[in-house]
Amino acid sequence: MNKRDNLGLFRQLAYSSGYMGLALTSELIGMWLIFFYAAREEMVFVPVLLMGGIVFFGRVMDAVSSPVIGYFSDRSRSRFGRRIPFIAIGTLFLVVTLILIFHPPVPAESVINAIYLIVVLGLFWIFFSAVATPHHALLPELVSTGRERINLAKYVGIFGVLGLFIAFAGSGYLIDHHGFGLMAIVMGAIVFVSLYILVISIKESPWSSAKEVDLSFIAAMKHCFMNKPFLYYVFAFTLMMMGLSLLAAAVPFIVTVLMGAGEEWAGYAMGMMMVVALLSFPMINYLAKKFGKKIVFAGSILFFSVFASLLGTIGMLPISPFYHGLFLIVIMGAPVASALMLPFAIIADVIDHDETITGFRREACYFGVQALIWKSGAGISALILTLLLHHFGKTAAEPLGIILAGPAAGLIPLIGFFVFLKYPFEK
Repeated sequence: MNKRDNLGLFRQLAYSSGYMGLALTSELIGMWLIFFYAAREEMVFVPVLLMGGIVFFGRVMDAVSSPVIGYFSDRSRSRFGRRIPFIAIGTLFLVVTLILIFHPPVPAESVINAIYLIVVLGLFWIFFSAVATPHHALLPELVSTGRERINLAKYVGIFGVLGLFIAFAGSGYLIDHHGFGLMAIVMGAIVFVSLYILVISIKESPWSSAKEVDLSFIAAMKHCFMNKPFLYYVFAFTLMMMGLSLLAAAVPFIVTVLMGAGEEWAGYAMGMMMVVALLSFPMINYLAKKFGKKIVFAGSILFFSVFASLLGTIGMLPISPFYHGLFLIVIMGAPVASALMLPFAIIADVIDHDETITGFRREACYFGVQALIWKSGAGISALILTLLLHHFGKTAAEPLGIILAGPAAGLIPLIGFFVFLKYPFEK
């Protein structure tokens, strides 16, 4: 048996713990950034339309830096490994910038806040890429068989859900009782601990000539985009994540305006979604092994599209808007579980296919290109939401922008569903 498959439960959990910090960090920003800076009645730091441009800029920085970091990680000759040094150093700066984001310099609407956020958010996403891309690239290196990858991806997904639960429910509680500033500090500490468990516990094999990737940056990118299975997968994944990103950013508005609840319920509702996601992992794991990753992931995309679209009906039916919205948000935990788990196993198969063509293992390069595409999509989803809110309204008196956010979050992944049907690997 390949020694990479004898990973052991402790190391599987240690590796997976890192994803808890990554999931917590990215969704915390995705859920609260626009609301914190541009939408609270008691304080606005930056105009909402300008926020869309700033968020998009941050995602562009994230997207562009990901393949560059992936390329240099693949070519690293550090005696500590190709991935761990990036994670160890990047985590420190990631935590600092996360805290700084929720401490704007001027307690009022100001161009200084806008400039501050452009700089800090751009740095935040660069450091996020410096941690996330090498982290993701470790999975195909640690285990090599399909069943082992599904098992490890299951643990990654579970820790991802725990991270999201902490981000959503924990942030809601902390914001309600202590404010955004302390919330950011507490969340930053959790991110640091979760990632350094990985850094301390996972020991990479040292560099050898067998790990050498003798391709230029342009050639490496070209081979990625010539891999058709990768393209079918990555565009479907991107459209799914665009829908999830749009939904997460819209939930505070849906909860406070359409459902008539306090802003802390945005975190509680998303936290309950994560409980459903956690309970769904055994089912996703079983179905993927029985029917194949393709069928289960495609079905999850379709499931999400339908229920996200129904968010636009909140308040239009003869039932409580609060419980109507809460049910629709929470039930989407099932496809979220699939989105957190299966992509890791799917792209590992794609990387194996690439190795048969190029002769190189280029995990970080593929995860970097994936990040380039889907994070650009996440930036576009932020623009879509801010445009909807700006042009159609974001208040109880003018709620159309919020009403349209759900159907928009559902329509985008639906396109991805049809794209993914062309993915060739059934299992």
